[in-house]
Amino acid sequence: MTLFLQPLWQLFSRPVFWLVLVVSFTLAYFFLEHEGFYFGDDHDYSLFAMQLLQGKFQFDNYSFSHRFMVFVPTAFFYWLWGHNVYTTTLWPLLCTLGTLYLLYATFKKDHPVATCWALVLLGMYYFQLNTVNYLYPDNILLFFTTACLLILYKLRNPQSFSARQEIYWGVLFALLNLLAFLTKETIVYTVPFYLALFFLQVRRKQNIRFWIAAAVTGAVLLTIYFVSYKVFTGDALLRLQDIAATNTDQTRNDYLNSRSATLFPRLTYGPLLFFIGSALAIPVGFALLSFLRFSKPVSWREPHGFWLLAMACMLLPIWFGTATVDFYKPMPLLPRMFHPLLPAFCLTAGLALEKAWNHRTAYLLLAVLFGLSTWMAGGDLWVMYAPLAVVFLALFLYNKPVPFWLGLGAVAAVTSIRPVYFILKPTVSYYFEQKKIIDQHLLHTSGKHVVLMDSTMLWGYEYFYGFDVPKNYTFKRYERFTAQDLRADTVFLLINNGVLEHPELMMTLREEDILHQFPTARLLDQEKKVKLFYLPKDSTATK
Repeated sequence: MTLFLQPLWQLFSRPVFWLVLVVSFTLAYFFLEHEGFYFGDDHDYSLFAMQLLQGKFQFDNYSFSHRFMVFVPTAFFYWLWGHNVYTTTLWPLLCTLGTLYLLYATFKKDHPVATCWALVLLGMYYFQLNTVNYLYPDNILLFFTTACLLILYKLRNPQSFSARQEIYWGVLFALLNLLAFLTKETIVYTVPFYLALFFLQVRRKQNIRFWIAAAVTGAVLLTIYFVSYKVFTGDALLRLQDIAATNTDQTRNDYLNSRSATLFPRLTYGPLLFFIGSALAIPVGFALLSFLRFSKPVSWREPHGFWLLAMACMLLPIWFGTATVDFYKPMPLLPRMFHPLLPAFCLTAGLALEKAWNHRTAYLLLAVLFGLSTWMAGGDLWVMYAPLAVVFLALFLYNKPVPFWLGLGAVAAVTSIRPVYFILKPTVSYYFEQKKIIDQHLLHTSGKHVVLMDSTMLWGYEYFYGFDVPKNYTFKRYERFTAQDLRADTVFLLINNGVLEHPELMMTLREEDILHQFPTARLLDQEKKVKLFYLPKDSTATK
């Protein structure tokens, strides 16, 4: 029996198996959980991409319009295959898959066990998957951040590179950091680590050519960048001003009114509770094994020490840094804000587990950590932490060597719970149903038509038309309806109950409120929670 199972056990020990598994799971999540449209940042980035193709792009005094590496590649996909939900989110998907491959290609040979752990911890983390099918910058930034960190990782032992190679790597490093900056400003989380590594290496007179090449290239690229802004907008610092204004306007009053009560917990135990609530406690808990005697790294130049240093340095700005310039406000604790830290978290965890596996002390520590997380998490998160606490307690009591992939399989099963739940859960935006109704009934080429909808839909309806809205249509909020609108050939009421009931949108308007205002409305078509009504021509329309 053992001989029969041995090939299977060998397969489970190979990084390529876990790469294929995680990539397959990512693709399944992308297609099966795709909501289509999220009535959020994706609308703006998609609009900018279409404006580029139409030659109408202009800055809108908001930080999103400066993130070219989000919407320029998306515009290219629109040019190739047209506007749809899959071309809109193809770029984040490709960046996600690219990140997984970078980790696999870099570590599979020298650290196969750590590679398996890192692939699962990063690739099956729900909030990383959650932004695979959004046109948000976070998974795009994840790719560029990973690439930048891996360059530094490769160059930690400079004797294996020629002078010319050092210069090439320095140029590439500067270019990738600029692309990351063109994606999202949170690439600044890496700066403390860059500085720490710079001082460590310069003190030892290592990688001098690399750092000089990176600095010179970076200076040239930034000069071109700011001069371009000066030429095309008249203000070289426009982006920096828009970033500062956006962050300040969004947070000033609400934050200043509550700062005395929120600042202390935010700077002390708040991030720890956030780790538990976001399930980041899983890779962070594994990373804490780095401080055990038998798994402690001996130097920052070894792989484990390098990524532990990266994790510690990158935690500093998000834990204690400020999101605003005018006043001190800590960074928001949102899962996607931690995407730049995921490579360091997951690789530190994987390398620590590679050393600590089959040590009873490590099992006991993990059982205690996940047991505490179960107690502190509350809600439904116990289904993730409690099984892990039981697994590691069982390994501690078993007191015999077991293959690492048994524990990895348990972690993969646990981390898949939340993604699978959302795959099986009914849609909340009902994008595809609304798109079907619009394509069937709201694309008249002649006549004048009025479509009444809620405020959220009014903000994002252009997306359903690929930002090419028929000129003979007028879109209004329900309450803005007037008797003059009855002169149109048709007055439609479009009601998306999924949007009205979406908990994150916090809307109080409901279908019965709308129909009470339009008692003569007649149902024309329905797709699940999306309904299209029309007002008869002889209708008095409203009460």
